[in-house]
Parts: sequence; C-alpha cells; structure tokens
Amino acid sequence: MNSPSEIQALYSKFSGAEASERLRAEIRRQVASWRWASDSMSFDEPYARELFGGPAARWLSDGRADPQKHVHHGFDAQGRIVIECRSNAREQVCLYTPGQRTTVSWHGGGSIDSVSQSRYEEGRLVAHHMHLGYRGMDSRYEYDGRQLQCSVTRNWETREKPWLTRHVFVHGADGVLDRIHLQYLDTQGQPEPGADRLLYLRLPRGETLKTVEARVQQLLEQSLATALQQIPRGEPLYGLLLCYTHEDLTAAWPPFLVWGRESYRRAVLERGEEIPYYLWAPDEIRGMGEADEHWFSDEALGEACLLHGQLMEMKQSNASAMRVLRHMLPLLESMVRQAGLPVTDDFVVAFADNTGEVDPLKAMKARLPDAHWALLKQRGLV
Repeated sequence: MNSPSEIQALYSKFSGAEASERLRAEIRRQVASWRWASDSMSFDEPYARELFGGPAARWLSDGRADPQKHVHHGFDAQGRIVIECRSNAREQVCLYTPGQRTTVSWHGGGSIDSVSQSRYEEGRLVAHHMHLGYRGMDSRYEYDGRQLQCSVTRNWETREKPWLTRHVFVHGADGVLDRIHLQYLDTQGQPEPGADRLLYLRLPRGETLKTVEARVQQLLEQSLATALQQIPRGEPLYGLLLCYTHEDLTAAWPPFLVWGRESYRRAVLERGEEIPYYLWAPDEIRGMGEADEHWFSDEALGEACLLHGQLMEMKQSNASAMRVLRHMLPLLESMVRQAGLPVTDDFVVAFADNTGEVDPLKAMKARLPDAHWALLKQRGLV
C-alpha cells in the first residue's frame, strides 16, 4: 500500500482543478453502464452497517430512483464501479491496480474531499488509508482464518498528536458477529484503563423494536427513581428536562437529566435577554458550571438503549425514542413528588433537544394544562 507521503502527493495533485477535471473526464470515458442504488455500493468497510448504522444499501430500478438522494454508479467493461455521482455534483472515482483500490472524492463545489486507498489479500480488506488534507487515518485489519478479529487505526490531525483506536469484533459460537467494542489505546498499543465502549450488540432472537422499546422504558424508569435521590435539595427547581440529541440520537441515548435551579432562573430574568431560550436550553443550563445534570451509567439500560438505537437507525426513524420520552414525562412528574424534591409553584417537567435545534416549548405547551401554560406565559417564562 502507498505510504502516507505518496497519498499526500495524490491529494495535492488532484486538489488542482485542471488535474481533477482530467481525471473525472478520463473515468467517465471508461463507463460502460450505469445503475442506481440507495447508497454507495463500493464502500466495503467490514461490518459497516453494524458500525455506522442505517439500512443496507440496495440496487434500484431507474424508475424508482430519486436523483436528489440516491447514488448513480458507473461501471467499466469489467463490471467494476469506477464512478459514483450524488446530487449537488458530489462525485467519487475508483482507480484499480492489482490488490489495491484508490478512491478520490470531491465536494459539490468541485473542491477535493479525500483520497483513500484500500489493500486486499485473498479478497479481504487488510489495510486502509484515508487522507482528508487536515486529518486522516491508517487502519490495518487482523483476521483469524476468515473471521475478522480487530482493526487498529492510527488517527491524526494537523498540529495534534496522533492517537490509536481499536475495534474488537466478538463472534458467537455460531460464528455470527455478537458485539463490537471500541477501545482507545496508549502509545504502546495497549487499551487505556476504562476506555472501552460497546458500539454494537447482536439483536437477541425474538426481540423486536416494540419489545426493546418496552425494556428501555422499564429500565429508564428504574434509573430515574435512583437519579432523583441524587439531585441537590438546597434550593427549589423550576424545571426538570429529559434530554436527547435530535441530530444524532445515539449520542445521548439513554437520555440524560438536566435541572434548572431557581437561582439560575433569577439570573436569566435579571439579564432580560432571550428568557424563554435560556430557561429551557439544556446546554445553557449546563454551561453554568454547576452539577446540574445526570447521565445514566447502568449497564443493562445502556445495552438496551444501544439495541434500541440500532433498530431505529435501520428504520431511519426516531419515532420510537419520542414515544419513550412522552411516556416518561407523567411518570417523572409523579416520581419528583414522591422523592420530595423542592420545586417552584410553576415547576415543569419536559423533554428537550440538547442541541437546541428543536424548540422544546411547542411540546411543552401541548402537554401542560392551559392554566399552567398561562401562568408561565404571564410571568414571561415561555
């Protein structure tokens, strides 16, 4: 496989508009046929679906293809994919030499995105390098016979020290992938203490989105009851938010708790700027530097939420997670009373997107009694 310096040279070469256009034109002349697919059909990272989620890519008939979201593949006379075209002029081309494939991709505006190279032995991917200009990665893949055991990646960024990661692939007695762990390694290639994250779990036989959703609800309710006992009781709370991440649900699933203290609310009211935003934006409340949040660490809940996230990604829908959040709110209100937490007379339990992309007030208004919403409105809190 080419060295990083050789790949850097390729990146520099094709960054130029003239060389770029020549390469793309040359590849297009090689195309013997075209075919649509729901996503890239040349991406061959082992266990890509388990690692990155989403439905499996599938071929589409021309009549069922949507040029705005699907991928057009060009094949050469040998039946190899040599170009992929997406909307907004995003393209990538594939160059083949014995045992190796080089891929060059461009942004919609024509600027180069990346150069990557893959090396194969006996039909298996054994090494991969990607160069994106300011960052990149070098990976090697280790097998036991035909079974992938692990991949080790050296990650680098400009002006940063490189770091090592490893994916460990654990197979069941039947030879089917059972789980994937992500480990961060020290400079000697050994796992850092406590730096092991479970990325994938095989769905147990008989489990469905419905059954996993129900288990998430049950385990989350148990964890919430414990978490409420740990919230400081030094002053009243005006709000308790069950937080998720709209753009990347699995980044915060299980959801986490953020609470708003009365002293924080007074400070926001005194400033008088964007009061409804600052009172109900989880990141702003957390930004005060106080211990006003709680993340759940229960292993059973974490594994159930991992399965839940995988199933939702396959459906490309977060509807199941939103059902869980709506289901939990009345239970959480009841648990707050049972826990004896000090609260204001206008206290609110709600769910909120941690990124701020989704306004929490619409959902809050929909479930609060009219009189409660009117009181918040009268006080200038929503």
